[in-house]
Amino acid sequence: MKLKNLYSILVIVLLMFESCSKDLGNYNYQDINAITIGGLLENSHPTGRIYEVPFKDTVRLNPLVSGSLSGTDTSAFIFEWKVDSITVSKTKNLFYVANKRYGRIPATFSVTDKSTGTVTSYNCFLNVVNPYKWGYYVLTQNKAKDASVYCLSTIAKNHLWEKVLFPHMQTLGHNPLSISGVKKYGASASDFYNVITIGVQDAANPVMVIDSREFTPALYYNSSSYVGGNNFTFRPSQVISDPYFEIIYAINNGKFHVLRQGTIALPAFAKDSLDYQVAPNGIATPYGNGRFFMSVYDEKNKKVRVWDNGMTGNEYVYVNDYQEIVGEEMMDGKAFLACSYANIPSINQIYLFRKDNQLYAYRLNYSADYKPASFDLLGDGPMPTSAPISSVYFDGRISRWYMAAGNTIYMASYLGTEFQKFVQLPADAPGNIVKFKLLDGKLMVATNDLTASRPGSIYIYNANTMVLEQAHKHVVDEVVDVHLGILAD
Repeated sequence: MKLKNLYSILVIVLLMFESCSKDLGNYNYQDINAITIGGLLENSHPTGRIYEVPFKDTVRLNPLVSGSLSGTDTSAFIFEWKVDSITVSKTKNLFYVANKRYGRIPATFSVTDKSTGTVTSYNCFLNVVNPYKWGYYVLTQNKAKDASVYCLSTIAKNHLWEKVLFPHMQTLGHNPLSISGVKKYGASASDFYNVITIGVQDAANPVMVIDSREFTPALYYNSSSYVGGNNFTFRPSQVISDPYFEIIYAINNGKFHVLRQGTIALPAFAKDSLDYQVAPNGIATPYGNGRFFMSVYDEKNKKVRVWDNGMTGNEYVYVNDYQEIVGEEMMDGKAFLACSYANIPSINQIYLFRKDNQLYAYRLNYSADYKPASFDLLGDGPMPTSAPISSVYFDGRISRWYMAAGNTIYMASYLGTEFQKFVQLPADAPGNIVKFKLLDGKLMVATNDLTASRPGSIYIYNANTMVLEQAHKHVVDEVVDVHLGILAD
């Protein structure tokens, strides 16, 4: 009985083995044609594949498609591009005019293998932006003093100066004053837009804060923005934006005002017994400490004024007006040129004066209890040129004075006494320098030639090598001010 059972088991095992051997021989294996998509932005996630596209510009994407078996032969593939879930192309290459809407729009490229039905996809985003989101900005006026803004976009493919048209606005007003701004960042150094402040003396809204993503006003300031009642006319003579905070400093009727969150604050020391009048270029821009300290040059009384808020929590409300600071008599009889917050090496301001052909630089020192202690003479030295000065300012980030005269810009250390030639425009540059700014590795210089129908010319230098990169002659109206809102080199 046991032998019979054992025999039966052996027969079954042999039959199973034979069956399995024959079964292996019946399978039919076929290699898969794996599709690879290249030639596009690479990142592990679609949010890292973002194409910046100016509104109304054309997107041209030419992917490289290959198969592990078919190589570059794409005859067996079906292609499809979808933008915002709508099929826009049935070919391999994308040619798409971004004129539907602003914003981050999803796009998908699909490749289908007709023989197997296998689909391989590539996902990305088209970030459709205002072409003026990044660029070089110029505030101008025509012969009638009408204000305009021109932009040379660093996003758009063309390299032309274009007049910016503001949505729902027919005019900016008359007698433009200044253009300045700060950057607002997203997830990276290349994800930013510009918040631009425009000052125009005679306008429905003399101060506007502009969001460059769509170039729409984010804030308006006019006479009704004043917190002190209706008997107020807002006709500023100076408008400056703080480089670190969403604060604007304006001089109205000679008095100093702080603008923020859509309101115009009461003037600082409105009942000043000396009736101070802030001079042109006379705000010591505080580079982050304006909440506590402020200094201006009083043109009427020919003296520096120093204010603070008593180190209280009431920001931008100045309660202390310091008089008779030691050393202020050194400035008597000298002509004021410019002032700024200096940060050399602590909380202080710096001032530049002139008498005849001599320059004088002064510094305001603070004591340990943050009270203004004294003025010191940092140094004096000769004027670098006999030509009339057209623009002078102090760059607190790098502690340098800059001065323009004729077609030359001069530079000095914070001592302000040894100005050296920084850059000279080409010999054929029309007119004289009126404004210039240095930012993010670029130097932007504007000249006016008032004999021309288009007086304004713009020159852009690489500030690290001082190589002239762009020259645009007679491209805008008369230049009033300039601003850079570009991607840093």
